Amino acid sequence: MAEFYTEGVSRNKRRSNRELRNGKDLALLILDVLVVLLMIILVITSLIAVICQFVSPEKSGVLSVVSLAAPILYLLDLVVMFYWVVRLRWYHALTMAIVVIIGLFNLSKYYNLDIDRVYETSYKERKYTKIMTYNVRDGRVNGLVEYIASHNPDILCLQEINVKSDNWELLQEKYKTTFDENNISNNQILTKYKMIRRGEIEGLALREGVWADLRIKDDTVRVLSLHLKSTSISPRDTEFLEKHKYILDSERESKLRSIIHRLVENNQKRAVQAEAVATFMKSSPYKIVVCGDFNDVPLSYTYRTIAKRLDDTFSKKASGFACTYNTLYKLLRIDNILVSSAIEVVTYDVDNEVELSDHYPVISRVIINNK
Repeated sequence: MAEFYTEGVSRNKRRSNRELRNGKDLALLILDVLVVLLMIILVITSLIAVICQFVSPEKSGVLSVVSLAAPILYLLDLVVMFYWVVRLRWYHALTMAIVVIIGLFNLSKYYNLDIDRVYETSYKERKYTKIMTYNVRDGRVNGLVEYIASHNPDILCLQEINVKSDNWELLQEKYKTTFDENNISNNQILTKYKMIRRGEIEGLALREGVWADLRIKDDTVRVLSLHLKSTSISPRDTEFLEKHKYILDSERESKLRSIIHRLVENNQKRAVQAEAVATFMKSSPYKIVVCGDFNDVPLSYTYRTIAKRLDDTFSKKASGFACTYNTLYKLLRIDNILVSSAIEVVTYDVDNEVELSDHYPVISRVIINNK
């Protein structure tokens, strides 16, 4: 009789174990199917993000918006690749590995591992040229002039500076500027160096692009300050994208359509501006420094068109990830300092502690007279 009960318990245990295994297998199967679907989406969108930097938004249209999510896409690519490695699905893992490797060619635009970076170094400022670019969003905030003075840049490019404010007058006293009473612009270049000539970029308004030729020791450098077409994403749009606030469910689709339409339209306008900037730079007989708010990410047609023959000071000397725009989860690096390859980049920094604007200042030290 005891054996009968023992056998019955054993059968029940075996049945329970089988059911448990079957349940786990079914759960894993469902998870695998979901990850396969995610993988297909990631492969397509990741490749689109890479390809669209070579194609004008006039042709790529809504696909040009995909590059905004490039850092998130790359992280998801890695996660899915490791998932298939753990599951020993080597074909799927290899597919994702190829996508990850393709992404590696653009990784330095978003994340830079500077092994040789030296901290707490005392720089002899007279040896280096310190460059700062800063979208100050009107530039009326108290403490702006003091903040800039604390960094003491040799070349300062300011976007959205209000030239009728007290802050501007104080800065104008300290620097030579591209300011012109007959051509007032909120995009200005300020410098300690001798300004030989200045002007606007054909095809761009003064608020979108100005330039100046500066005499630095025995060399002449052409500096451009850019403030390209805005994304037209309002604080209310940002609130919706980040937290889905202030909007009814019935309005959500129309809101998303409106945001995407504006993004595409302004991507196309920036592409035209970027082509005008590239054409202008080709005519320069001097080394070039390009600063400013591109309003576009590094994996974009706008960025690539302007940076094609220049070095990004971020890619050269940054450490880790950097954001220059204090919104949208702090994922966007849209403010840049680019230089001719003949100019040596020494340092790169973004000050994410200062709260004088919705942008953060970008600061680089370079050696202009690199013999």
